[in-house]
Amino acid sequence: MRTLTTAAEVVEVLGGLGAVAELTGRNNTAAYNWKNFFPPNTYVVMQGALAEKGCAAPPNLWGMVAREREPEARVS
Repeated sequence: MRTLTTAAEVVEVLGGLGAVAELTGRNNTAAYNWKNFFPPNTYVVMQGALAEKGCAAPPNLWGMVAREREPEARVS
């Protein structure tokens, strides 16, 4: 799975601003304003669309904090 790291990459993979606006039920002006991050309530629908294209993006692009992975326990 390809991991996207910027809002611009997400928009590009999903087909551009118009396609993202339609996917999220917003107008083009609203989608145009999403230069660095997306509204949190669009996370599920956008992650689903990305998954269909073999991609994913980190939650921080939706203003969410992801839990850090805990270090693996060492077995002696």
